Amino acid sequence: MGASAALAVAAAPAQAARTIERGDHGDAVRALQRALGQPPDGAFGPGTKRAVVRFQRRHGLTADGVVGPSTWTAILAARKRHSPLRSASSRGTSARPRVAHRGPAVRTLQRKLGLGADGVFGPQTRAAVKRFQARHGLTADGVVGPATWTALGIGGHPPVLKADRAGGAATAPSGRGASGALQRAVAAANRIDPLPYKYGGGHRSFTDTGYDCSGSVSYVLHAAGLLRTPKDSSQLMSYGAPGRGRHITIYANPGHAYMTIDGRRFDTSGDAAGRWQSDLRSSAGYTVRHPPGY
Repeated sequence: MGASAALAVAAAPAQAARTIERGDHGDAVRALQRALGQPPDGAFGPGTKRAVVRFQRRHGLTADGVVGPSTWTAILAARKRHSPLRSASSRGTSARPRVAHRGPAVRTLQRKLGLGADGVFGPQTRAAVKRFQARHGLTADGVVGPATWTALGIGGHPPVLKADRAGGAATAPSGRGASGALQRAVAAANRIDPLPYKYGGGHRSFTDTGYDCSGSVSYVLHAAGLLRTPKDSSQLMSYGAPGRGRHITIYANPGHAYMTIDGRRFDTSGDAAGRWQSDLRSSAGYTVRHPPGY
């Protein structure tokens, strides 16, 4: 690749056609080893391969231990950022990368991908990221780490971007048909979304440190002006009017209650860290009710 280890790394993008792997020898191997904090003996052996695999995993690359164009590019980008390339095990400590699901970095990503820049890392953004990663030889996992940022042409220290399992907080509806009550319902749901599940939470008072399933539903309905006092799941079975609503629907049985707001499920039972869930669930066994007019 070059006459010296430093030049070998610096010239990596220009000579990316040269792939190195276990069994190779020379200056390119020594450059790689120095970048990864390995003894620079110039021989690509098992230890070097393990270090490469660790680097690839941390940077969202295919962890095959082969140093091709994507891995060289990620190494060069990390070198320019003065980022330590050694693994956590070789340093003893490791700073956790900042992770974001929404905000300015997401808008930057969306613009680069030609998407509407709403700043929320939702399913459409994740699908576009996976397509971009697949086209650029990256692990198509939908997570925007250093290698993906580099491929997008973004330097510096942007956060790792990923969709949270619930798809993030809901956006308050706007435009025609978006009543103040509906906007208040979404805002209330977002307020208690990160709060812990608490058995009986929200039943004695709408203000609590945590909420159970019916307490969560009651809180949202009360904030929207659609409920005066908290109800348990059995009481919610006779709340309002029967059937699904245009915007808000409550599903209740004697043991559990949840709701949907404009098609998004708000439920203490699910895979997400909060109450907003990314998918719907079967309504079998639930009484279906809605606030009249909603």
